[in-house]
Amino acid sequence: MNYQKIEHIAAGQFKAGKAQKIIYQAYLGTCVGVALYDKSTKTGGMIHILLPEPPSLASTKFLEKYASTGVPMLLKELKKLGVKTENLKASIAGGALVGPVSQMDMNLDIGGRCADIVVAMLEASGIKTIRSETGGFFTCTLELDMATGKTSISPAWEDRHKSENDFTAPSIDDIFKTIDQLKPIPQTALKIFRMFQSAHHHITDISLELSKDQVLSGQTLKICNSALFAGMVKIDSLKDAVLLMGEDMLIKSVITAAVNTYYNQTGISGYSLCKGGLFFHAVGVASTAEKIAKKSGKFSAKSAYSAGLLHDIGKVVLDQYIADYSPLFFRKLNQENENFISSEKKLLGITHSEAGAFLAKKWKFSDALCEVIQLHHTPEKAKENKDLAYIIYLSDLLMEKFNAGLSIEKNQTKSFETALGHLGLTMAEIPELVDAIPINAFNNDDILNLQR
Repeated sequence: MNYQKIEHIAAGQFKAGKAQKIIYQAYLGTCVGVALYDKSTKTGGMIHILLPEPPSLASTKFLEKYASTGVPMLLKELKKLGVKTENLKASIAGGALVGPVSQMDMNLDIGGRCADIVVAMLEASGIKTIRSETGGFFTCTLELDMATGKTSISPAWEDRHKSENDFTAPSIDDIFKTIDQLKPIPQTALKIFRMFQSAHHHITDISLELSKDQVLSGQTLKICNSALFAGMVKIDSLKDAVLLMGEDMLIKSVITAAVNTYYNQTGISGYSLCKGGLFFHAVGVASTAEKIAKKSGKFSAKSAYSAGLLHDIGKVVLDQYIADYSPLFFRKLNQENENFISSEKKLLGITHSEAGAFLAKKWKFSDALCEVIQLHHTPEKAKENKDLAYIIYLSDLLMEKFNAGLSIEKNQTKSFETALGHLGLTMAEIPELVDAIPINAFNNDDILNLQR
């Protein structure tokens, strides 16, 4: 059997190549994917589009995120590879109303507008669309075989088959034993996190504490040198990190590194569709939460970032049980009126929010963080920390709908308009928040480096 490499095309990115024994693959929710191929030259490419058009060309760094600018970029790249536009054939997928459909989805129609722009641009270029499956209600997978030009569009979980009879639900005692067996977030990181939350901390004390854990120090430097934090600036030591990034950014790097190590205890077939998916989803929620906190002025940005990173810690526990039976879990998610939390409760007897809250208390997190971890899917139930709960809920919802493929959820949307109102935001600001999702936080080299 010939092994064929699969390359994931993340949201806001495109890739083109010629005569390759590789499959380009994109997981698509609200986003739209376009596969183009010329069989005469065996040249093709794929783009994963996030939004219809940029809010402002002058302030936009990543034009490949948008239908109106990304498709021309892909076509230009294909022409460089010797393709004649008229020889290209297109397949289009995505643009779904993922999860329970809210008025937000209907009003914004981001996926539908992306698809309309793509179709119009392809027609204007004389490119024939041979396959188009847009809309719908579920995450799908678009694949392009770069050796043959064959494309496929299917539900993201279709290729796995397990019977409900094959699954034996764990007892609560089993789950608590798993909590004890998992490698926790390092004590050094937890201590630094508590110092960070305190009004009285000094970078010298934090640097000294970090230097005691060589593994965490090394992972922190990897994070510091990722695109999310440093970009083009090379950081070789913790001293350099303090000087070049500042205190807050260094501490964020420490916490991010620790969470990465913890999330890496999961596989690729449970809550995540790709290796490292839970971690990259957490980073996206954290960064988005930080921006929402700043925009709303309702909560400390650094605390919102930390809460975003940690909101799904309970999934690492439950993933040990659903990893081999994810199709059963996904089928339950797609039953009418079935949501993410109720599916977990029926299948496992406990939700990831409840497991996460138990961990948070065990690790002595603040009362605010414990409450938000437990109630980030039902923020209206928060008693003392509604601001933070709504920030994390909104960030999580936006990541689910506009960055499919990292982590799979089906968040309830009934709290959406309440969240906006509570945070002083409007529907018109949603595209701006979506545009701020850090889809370019980690490049492919970062992903491989951070998982080692």
